[in-house]
Amino acid sequence: MNRGNKPTFLKSDMQEIIDITIATFYVGNCVKDWHVTEEVSCSNYRYTRFTVTGTDRSVEVYRNPHRTDWESFRTDMLGFLSDMKDKISNSAELENAAKQFQDALALAYNENCPITVRKNNRNISWLNRDLAKRRKKGRRLFNLAKKSGNWAEYKRSLTDYYKALRQVKRESWRRHCEEIEKASECARLHRTLSKDGPSAISSIQLENGEYTT
Repeated sequence: MNRGNKPTFLKSDMQEIIDITIATFYVGNCVKDWHVTEEVSCSNYRYTRFTVTGTDRSVEVYRNPHRTDWESFRTDMLGFLSDMKDKISNSAELENAAKQFQDALALAYNENCPITVRKNNRNISWLNRDLAKRRKKGRRLFNLAKKSGNWAEYKRSLTDYYKALRQVKRESWRRHCEEIEKASECARLHRTLSKDGPSAISSIQLENGEYTT
């Protein structure tokens, strides 16, 4: 998918176009505006960006039972079932009563449990103001180094940035481990690990071909 001749790998003594973006024929027809950005990546490798057209951008919605107004639910159920027959004399009336009760349940639940739009939370827990400041400084020094050819100061700032980044990630992981020792967090972790279906965490395959349990 590469377009143009802008280098994707850049450092003080060399620059090359060594990175390749590969797509199938079908996906390739959907890729538009492939380009290497001027954004500083704080790495020797530069960011490449492109747009994929024709993808499904539908919003995922769901209802959370814990947010149901159960008092209002009971009131609505009594109203919906107020005209239901007290006595059932045959199978047809039984089927109608079951259908009426089922419809009342669904309607009362939908009326009293709000629809929630699933958010895509991309917030990074360990990203703080100091790291953002260091990253901004690195971008400024990178742009200066490209013009002056003096890369020493940029390299020092990059080393300091990655040192601070590793420290912050270690502290974030330590806090996370301490927090899950609480009962509620442990219960949530247990539910996540025991969940079945597409979102379940897969087993690890051992060298002998078997899977862990």
